Amino acid sequence: MDHQKIFYTNLFVLDDFYKDSTASMKKYISDLWINRQYEDNWQTKSADLHKQKEFKSFANLVLTTTKKIIDTLDYDVEDIMITDMWANVLKDSEYHPMHTHSNNFLSGTYYLQSDQKASIVFHDPRPAADVLVPRKKQTTLNNSSLLSYASKQNRAVIFPSWLPHWVQQNKSKTNRISIAWNIQVKGQVGEHHEFQSATI
Repeated sequence: MDHQKIFYTNLFVLDDFYKDSTASMKKYISDLWINRQYEDNWQTKSADLHKQKEFKSFANLVLTTTKKIIDTLDYDVEDIMITDMWANVLKDSEYHPMHTHSNNFLSGTYYLQSDQKASIVFHDPRPAADVLVPRKKQTTLNNSSLLSYASKQNRAVIFPSWLPHWVQQNKSKTNRISIAWNIQVKGQVGEHHEFQSATI
């Protein structure tokens, strides 16, 4: 029997992602959070953290790592850019509902502060995947339509922007602070000879 796995989704988990001090990034976010004008599921009002000096080294690491990922996946791109980067703070009992990151190629999240009490969960995007589900001997990557990844401090998770995901309820008294970002490719996308291409 030739067991082939087709149309699989690429997801990258990087522990001990950022080697430099995170103090200036934490202070920048904390100063904004203290002066927040609303309470629930707080996010920075603008998505330009990658343009702030406190995040320059981090943003460069995101770009370098993403270029390696794109090369690993055998894509031929002219360049990439961070289109958005923002911070999220989840207090006790808060969560983020299911969503995707439209108009981008890859997205990521980095756990600046977390005690693993609010994991990120990814959902199989195929609409027919749950139509018939036999009982499972055990849940594995081969038979699961939901996969959860712990919000481990200094962990980054990079995934396709179209992949539906959400954040579970924070069951900790400690705020969960994460940095999220989107990546877009630059240059030609698609193939000219198929009359389905564009230049970004």
